[in-house]
Amino acid sequence: MQLLYDGQCPLCAKEMRKLKQFDLENKLTLINVHDIHELDFNRLYPNITKSDTLQILHGFSDDGTLLLGLDANVQAWQTVGKYPWLRLLRVQPIKWFADKGYLLFAKHRVKISHFLVKDGCNNGQCQR
Repeated sequence: MQLLYDGQCPLCAKEMRKLKQFDLENKLTLINVHDIHELDFNRLYPNITKSDTLQILHGFSDDGTLLLGLDANVQAWQTVGKYPWLRLLRVQPIKWFADKGYLLFAKHRVKISHFLVKDGCNNGQCQR
């Protein structure tokens, strides 16, 4: 599975590090979209824009299916074999509420991150 994430978001970067820590079988490819030049991004991902990936988490399953938001997040955790209860977030009516909450979080993630991640920017992968 491949995840394209906002590496300048402290909470996002922290979650990706945690995911990779549990990725003992190296099943995840984590891509900080800020590390990809715009022309390369357009060539590698012709059906999405970098701007799109900064609005909501984008992922690609092993069969190439595009996963967005919580679908991508839950699949990533399932891929590394952690937090099986997260599947409940994909069941209606929980899914509807969880997706609305995720979209609200995604819109304000950098501001929220600064309250939740005290050391989020010490690794040089994010900005305040």
